[in-house]
Amino acid sequence: MKHLFIITSIFILIISSCKKTEKHTIKTKYISFKNILDVNRTDESIIISRDKILSILDSIPNNKVPLIKDSSGKIIPFQLDDLEKDGIWDELSLALDFTSNQTVKLELTTIARESIPSFTPRTNIRFGIGTNKTNVKEVLKQNRTGDPRANDSLFYQMEGPAWENDKVGFRFYFDPRNGIDIFGKTTSELVLDRVGLGDANYHELDDWGMDILKVGNSLGAGALAIKYNDSLIRITGKDQAEFKVIAEGPVRSIFDMIYKNSKIGERNIDLTHRITIWKGQWGYQSEVFFSGVTDDMKLVSGIVNLKPNKPYSKTLKNYYALETFGPQSENNDALGMAIIVSKEDFINKGEALQEKADIQQTYYTIMSASNKKSTAFYVLSGWEQSDQQFKTYNGFKKMIDNKIERLSNPILTQ
Repeated sequence: MKHLFIITSIFILIISSCKKTEKHTIKTKYISFKNILDVNRTDESIIISRDKILSILDSIPNNKVPLIKDSSGKIIPFQLDDLEKDGIWDELSLALDFTSNQTVKLELTTIARESIPSFTPRTNIRFGIGTNKTNVKEVLKQNRTGDPRANDSLFYQMEGPAWENDKVGFRFYFDPRNGIDIFGKTTSELVLDRVGLGDANYHELDDWGMDILKVGNSLGAGALAIKYNDSLIRITGKDQAEFKVIAEGPVRSIFDMIYKNSKIGERNIDLTHRITIWKGQWGYQSEVFFSGVTDDMKLVSGIVNLKPNKPYSKTLKNYYALETFGPQSENNDALGMAIIVSKEDFINKGEALQEKADIQQTYYTIMSASNKKSTAFYVLSGWEQSDQQFKTYNGFKKMIDNKIERLSNPILTQ
């Protein structure tokens, strides 16, 4: 009996030891990112597809989501975005810093969805609607036809959807003007939830910044038009326009402006203007999807030319840039604006001067428009009150050149 006890004990110890060994030999999974430039890069935007993550982890339990940690075990702020709105996340987004030529190796694991830590927000979308300044609620989706300015009982905070990060903010006029304005910021805090409410006037300098752009009848800072038969036709959304939030989080925020039945010549076209703003960037990305365009229709976007400025244009690496710089802010100090588009999509540039035209006082870029693929471009802004580097054109130019260099040499996922 004693010998049986000893044999049984040894067997249990062997089994236990095997289980411990098995537990310790579970392989840690990693994902790496490489900076191929010989310069430091801050807040570099990173997107990892669901398929890429599954190829590394093999599978993800139903009650868990992916998680990324650095070499010290610290969780890196991230978000999971359901771009298709089908209840399943499509992409994991994060922002990383790199030294020159650095490869960053990160641990890829999983965590229960309810255990995801709370990260400091660095991007924001705000569309407040109500009857007056004291009666406003935020909406994530809103439709319009005609001109809502004719409805005296309808109040739009900031006149339409607004978006921001820790550097700069923007707003859409949610009416047929359909222009885009700029909020210059003097703080990294997210402020647009409260702007346009109470007694403060966002056209005057406040502790957070101010509205720094006079848009008039221009395209402002990146609004859309179609060039057709030598005419510029503004996308107004009179027949049907829809605002819809796609994603909002600590790393990036995305929303769509969807336009139905926009009349161009004898045809009606549909287009979706998807706007993405990332943390740490001096602007936003536009991606435009088309349905119904013909070969004689081209996409146009532009920047306002209402106040003293000097225009610049250049081709650098894989991109074309249209820039302006001068004392053109509503604070009468230095403001630089730029549109960057890939050489593949860029066609030409122009300037809208006619006083009686629908689109006036605008420097613009002409880009490709196709039913088969989207067209992307970037809108950047640098105000001297936000950062002293923008007091001079050379400082603004350095930021633009850096952006183009980064776009031309994306971070490699390994």
